[in-house]
Amino acid sequence: MNYQVSARKWRPQTFEEIIGQQHVVTTLKNALKQGVFAQAYLFSGMRGVGKTTMARILAKGLNCSSTNELPCNQCHSCIEITEGRSVDVIEIDGASNTGVDDVRELREMVKYLPLSGRYKVYIIDEVHMLSNAAFNALLKTLEEPPPHLVFILATTASHKIPSTILSRCQHFIFRWIPRQEIVAQLKRVIAERGALFTESAVHLIARVAEGSMRDALSLLDQAISYAGVGREVKEEDLSTLLGRVGASKFHILISAIHQKNAAALLELAKELADQGCDLRQFLADWMEHLRHVIVAQNVQETDAWIEIPKEEVALVKAEASLFSPEEMQRLFSLFVRLQEEIRASPHPHLNFEVALMRAMLLAQLQPVEKVIERLEALARGEAIAPPIPDSKGLSTPEVPLGKKVQEPLLKPFLNSQEGQKEMWKSILLEVKERRPHLGSYLEQGQLLQMNDRSLTIGYTQKTSFLISLLLKEDHKKWLDDLLKARFQQEVNVVIVEIPEQDPPRKKIPATAHPLIQESLSVFGGKIIETKQHDR
Repeated sequence: MNYQVSARKWRPQTFEEIIGQQHVVTTLKNALKQGVFAQAYLFSGMRGVGKTTMARILAKGLNCSSTNELPCNQCHSCIEITEGRSVDVIEIDGASNTGVDDVRELREMVKYLPLSGRYKVYIIDEVHMLSNAAFNALLKTLEEPPPHLVFILATTASHKIPSTILSRCQHFIFRWIPRQEIVAQLKRVIAERGALFTESAVHLIARVAEGSMRDALSLLDQAISYAGVGREVKEEDLSTLLGRVGASKFHILISAIHQKNAAALLELAKELADQGCDLRQFLADWMEHLRHVIVAQNVQETDAWIEIPKEEVALVKAEASLFSPEEMQRLFSLFVRLQEEIRASPHPHLNFEVALMRAMLLAQLQPVEKVIERLEALARGEAIAPPIPDSKGLSTPEVPLGKKVQEPLLKPFLNSQEGQKEMWKSILLEVKERRPHLGSYLEQGQLLQMNDRSLTIGYTQKTSFLISLLLKEDHKKWLDDLLKARFQQEVNVVIVEIPEQDPPRKKIPATAHPLIQESLSVFGGKIIETKQHDR
């Protein structure tokens, strides 16, 4: 059987074929050209991003017999390394050679010169699996290796490598491969294999691979086997095969929330449960889709910031027009909270269904800011029309029905203590929303007096240090402008220091005094009347 999986058949053999790791490629190519390379390298990064592949290509470059400093892939040494039969390039699995005895045996072997190449290269994969004793045994060899020896260590968990080992290596961090580069490579492989895939199916594979090229190629092989010969692989096929939901379901979900179609939402939730979809993974994909909609609402050139097929971008832009930016923020926050809730929930799908019902009601909610604006407008004597829902289910801005009356209602509103407290709460809320640090300063003060011309705030000795902060020019000017906009005139802000208030003493009845009680018990008798003595 001559069949090879795609991950092996299309494994890069030269630096130019490496995808997504240009920073590592550039450094190693320059090192080979200049002949200044380290004797110990550490390649770290997630699975399937090219660590072992890069190690083999570097080994080729070290032992290539051509005049070019870079691997030629044609000489005897390069061919042997490519076919995995070079005696000078030894690959060791760190997960199955974890003991100190294995490292001691390695230390004995490194003394021997290479048989055909210039260097003997040891590639230790998953090196973080070595025991502490094995790492300690390796230290001296890494620090002062023979001149003919080069170590290349690869790991997916660099935080588990002892710092003594890290300090003796050149450390290269391999990044996640961008989704668009995975899509481009998948299309090349699909074309060479003569398979048929829709654009959305290729993008779904790239999304599920999560930055790993090896995972993407393995999923591609699985999808081709599922479809069979001559049949086009669609997004629906991958959803069934991989248990992941495609973008079409997200479009249905967005539309159902906008139309307040509870039956469609519950039907989709039931379908996910019947298919055994991982709800946490679905929510992660769904929130990525919501992110795309939010980006489309706020960015003109959406294509540069959303890694989805071009035909999907048009649908996302259309969905962005269905909701206001505030509604999309609330929708995103709703499902963020749901992610936290389902972790500890015994019935996560019930939480999901209820969250979908709540999502339909988001359009009917009024932001707190708008409610406060209505209250303030009423306090200023303005007649306010009730909010009228438009065709999208949104509320139109409040429109004053008449001009501001000559005698505003603000003065009688502030004449009462309760009115002053409500207005102060409203001012604090706005300040905390726009300048949280200034709001925290004001919150620790005590409202002493308020009218339409002056505002007096008191601070006790414990909080008097805040007075100098509030009297800073930028803070005071900003607060004066805020009050002027609210009261439609200049308002004088006075900040004073007030004494600490002693807690009220509890009055004890005279008849309960210990001397009175003792007298009654000794002489007997009865208290007929008590009078307060005026001093």
